Amino acid sequence: MEKLDEAKQLISEAKNICIIPSENNEESISSALALFYTLKELGKNVNLLLEEFPEKLKFLLPSLDYISYPKNFVISIPQKTAEISQVYYEKNDEGLKIHLTLDKGNIKKDNISFYFSEAKPDATITLGLQDFGNELREKLNPYGFLLDSPVINIDNRQDNKNFGKINIIQDSALADMALSLVKNPHIESIKEKAALCFLAGIAIYTENFGNNKTSPEIFETASLLMRRGADLNQIRKNLYG
Repeated sequence: MEKLDEAKQLISEAKNICIIPSENNEESISSALALFYTLKELGKNVNLLLEEFPEKLKFLLPSLDYISYPKNFVISIPQKTAEISQVYYEKNDEGLKIHLTLDKGNIKKDNISFYFSEAKPDATITLGLQDFGNELREKLNPYGFLLDSPVINIDNRQDNKNFGKINIIQDSALADMALSLVKNPHIESIKEKAALCFLAGIAIYTENFGNNKTSPEIFETASLLMRRGADLNQIRKNLYG
């Protein structure tokens, strides 16, 4: 309970929040979307770092335009590689070309690096990541602004590396743990779309409420989410046909 209260306090004080689900983990992605919608309702500036959504989960998205991503992209070339005297660009319907005029040196592809230049988030929430550094190795260069951000690490695997400032590791649904961060005292901020995502995460975790992880508490949470507008039939139709 102490860790949960710490996480709630961190989220309450944060203005800029980054949410990172585990790639190809449908339970994690559903729960991340649910938090994304709810924190938006609470007036937070939220980035969801996920490159692709599984086809079967696209019913949870209102529009990709609604999802915000880091916007300040930097192309970097070390001064010792080449001296650049002029930079200009061409932009048309086909794309963007950036032209560099060199006074000295030579540029190869390996000399060029790309990254996002964003303000460090006040809080980063991970869902279903076992090892932050290992699973995000290829992304930590472009998403370097995440480094040193306080991390709320939510996972239901006991082999989690406890890499967060706050580690909430429990043998329960990711959606249920994520819901605990926001439902009290902000239950009114869980609108229909967020409730649908939370319930989808629970349905995935319990395999359509049919495995031995299905408990009385799970049904109580599902009932709460349906009262907030989640449509279980819509979830079953899209996830299980």
